[in-house]
Amino acid sequence: MTISKRTTLRIIIGCLILNCFAGVSAKSRLFQVDPFAILKGCKCIRSLKGKSGEMLGYIYVKENNEYTNVVLTTLLVVKENGHKLDTLYRIDSKGFFNSRGKAELKNEVKGYHGFKLAKELKKHTDLFSIGFTDRNGKAYSDDNDFLIIWDYKKKAFEYYPAP
Repeated sequence: MTISKRTTLRIIIGCLILNCFAGVSAKSRLFQVDPFAILKGCKCIRSLKGKSGEMLGYIYVKENNEYTNVVLTTLLVVKENGHKLDTLYRIDSKGFFNSRGKAELKNEVKGYHGFKLAKELKKHTDLFSIGFTDRNGKAYSDDNDFLIIWDYKKKAFEYYPAP
């Protein structure tokens, strides 16, 4: 059985078209943003749960390597949502940011040296507390302590000055 030149040409063109589509698909996968890339260099330190035990998210932190006493530069509260990652709250040198990325409190970047987490309260799994540090890695004062609390009505984390 011999294949005509026309049939051979159709097969070759069909293979080329399929290869082009396969290449486009592979390229588009290469350029997709990895939703978990933001967590590289971070470590998970705690889970946050609501009053009825529902998972609110996980706290991930990045440490400031200049200090030996666990000073943090970044804190993320994240929750996996299928194949993507929702950032529910973020604290970094620029400020405190809600789930929409809106700044709730802006930091003075020049005076920012990091922060520390307060001791975990076993009975409260829907909040955490931080305090900013000075250039020596020591706590400023109680005026710079904040509570980050889950607001059940708004279904979002919000900050409050610590009492």
